[in-house]
Amino acid sequence: MAKPIPAAEQELIDKLKRIEYVKSKATALILRLSALNPANRSANQVRMTLNAVNNMVVKTQASLFALSNNDIVIIGLNLTPAHINGTLASVRNIFKSDSFAATHPNDFARAYPLGYDFDTVMKYAKQREADFYKTQRAEKTEIPLAPEHLDAILRNIQGFNILKIIRRQEAIQITPQGKLSSLFLEYFTSMMDLKKAIAPDVNVLSNRWLFQHLSETLDKRMLGISKDLFVHTPKNLSLNLNISTIFTPAFEHFLMEMPEDRAIIVEVQLMDIIQNTHNYIVARDLLHEAGHQILIDGLHPISFEFMDMNILDPDLMKLNWSPALIKEDESTKLSERLKEIDPNRLILMRCEDEAALAWALMHKITRFQGYFIDALTAAKIRKSCPNRKNCTQAQCSSRKAGIAGSVRTGCLTPDNLDLPIEGKKSV
Repeated sequence: MAKPIPAAEQELIDKLKRIEYVKSKATALILRLSALNPANRSANQVRMTLNAVNNMVVKTQASLFALSNNDIVIIGLNLTPAHINGTLASVRNIFKSDSFAATHPNDFARAYPLGYDFDTVMKYAKQREADFYKTQRAEKTEIPLAPEHLDAILRNIQGFNILKIIRRQEAIQITPQGKLSSLFLEYFTSMMDLKKAIAPDVNVLSNRWLFQHLSETLDKRMLGISKDLFVHTPKNLSLNLNISTIFTPAFEHFLMEMPEDRAIIVEVQLMDIIQNTHNYIVARDLLHEAGHQILIDGLHPISFEFMDMNILDPDLMKLNWSPALIKEDESTKLSERLKEIDPNRLILMRCEDEAALAWALMHKITRFQGYFIDALTAAKIRKSCPNRKNCTQAQCSSRKAGIAGSVRTGCLTPDNLDLPIEGKKSV
């Protein structure tokens, strides 16, 4: 049974209908928190935004609607330019380090005089209603992954152009001179895009063991397009793989196809290591003998509490950033755990804003990956692109994330999308 429309979505539409006859005197403020980077959409940040607008709402007796996607809409008849400008400035200041809010301030927080923009705001409200229904239908129809579903998915994968669901993300480092330098391009298969294309009604994550088999199959398909990956990677590359994949002929063939001036970093999950510790050690040593590296991916601060990462001796480790680390007690606890870790081995991942970089640099971590880094690399690309007026930074970032498909083909200088952040190809 589908859930009813949330009160805020329905009340917003009702409010617009009630004030349509006096729309020339009314104004709507739309704060699109749903467009922010995920780390900036926490419950705490939504509360901060509500607190920032509460004074104006009370003073002007405006109506406030907190929608289910975290967007906030304010509608009032007594909103003066001073009220509006002050509120918009306060909200933008809260999220000034967010890449979307910083580069698209008017798309993020904007006032709409309803005398002119009533239809635009009503269309927005009805779209929020439709989006909610769509989400509920998707949740209702999704079924658990079963063996018969996996068989069908694996058959479909054989004839599927895997390039369309390959995504990548650049990891960078800040040099002692304060410059940005590329570490590698990480390649991975987008499970969300695969699911959308092949199994939209199946929850592929619902069965751990069946998903493991699917993941290993996708590993081999990605290794099978090695030439495409090398063509789009001027420097080093990393691949997210299962430990078991490292021992397959597909991985051996991948290494044979690799240009002599390149190296690979294999990223593995800590849970995979725990379940296959002996295989991890063998795989690590084999990679080292061949001049390659191994990386432990997706570590949480608590990971360092129950395991000494130095025993595993990886070349690199990725630590998940969390805004909670800004808190003094959390930061202090993690600092103690990291004292025995060489900071040059650490990459702070999921960096969403400048706060993440500031925290990392304070802890001598100079290597990063995340949406904020994506925005930086896209900005570097666009700065020297002769066609930069034909696209936005967000479009550039999205196109850089893929190596095939309709999104990338929209770029007029696609070769630039493969450049590392230094802006020139390695010789």
